Amino acid sequence: MKFLNECDLGITGVDIFGFCCILFILSYLGYIIYYAFGLYGINPFLKPSPLTTREENRLIGLIGFLGLLDEEKRATFFKRVSWFRSKKTFSFKGPVENKEELKLLISGAGALLTLGMKNYKYIKSVQQIVIYPSEYYSIINKKHHLGEYNVGLKTLVFSADTLVHGFESSTDNVNLAIHEFGHALFFETKGKNTWEALRLQWGFKKLKKLYGTPELNKEALGLNYFRKYGNTNVFELFSVLCENFMETPVHFKEKSPEVYRIVKQMLNYHFSKSH
Repeated sequence: MKFLNECDLGITGVDIFGFCCILFILSYLGYIIYYAFGLYGINPFLKPSPLTTREENRLIGLIGFLGLLDEEKRATFFKRVSWFRSKKTFSFKGPVENKEELKLLISGAGALLTLGMKNYKYIKSVQQIVIYPSEYYSIINKKHHLGEYNVGLKTLVFSADTLVHGFESSTDNVNLAIHEFGHALFFETKGKNTWEALRLQWGFKKLKKLYGTPELNKEALGLNYFRKYGNTNVFELFSVLCENFMETPVHFKEKSPEVYRIVKQMLNYHFSKSH
């Protein structure tokens, strides 16, 4: 009996190498397509799990703002929370407890800021979320932080204890998650030509013109209602205003109606109750 070897079949090492290269390229392209489908929410194999009743009630209990929305808006909010939680990458550094709770709260903050928009996925601005147990040292800017947004790495970073406290103290206008998502939302809309992106950037330009003026300082930052951290720069101002808008919107409107109107237009909120 004659045994065929590679030479008899006309197969060479070059052929095998070329075949392996083609197989690798096809596999890589398949992974990219699979990941992209999942990221944009069209992968039939990666469907987000709906929130449980307990999770929905937890968010309602922590986010008083949801009481201003009708049932349809709240249902949309819950779906978007579920989507964000399942599509984004969460990384935990150190002994972080209650990981699922943290994912829920972070996803809720992201969905809350974009509830008035069609584009709610932060595709351009957020790819991963990193969570530390408490204050951490950033190797990028050599400082200790409670939270930050890194636009270059498309990464949100949080200290878990500060993040949770921001939701448990729901009327002090200090919410780390909402604050950092405010930064991400600016960069998500920057350079886009959609109406909602242009609307937010237009509002940001108005805030920039007001920033540092006697008008803004008298009406807003000088009232002891808005955090003085908003004086740092216009980016921090916007994030601080987002915190106030989401935690105490009624007081915001009373204290600073003009600034409130700008933020409301930027986020495109329409409420079911008088607001």
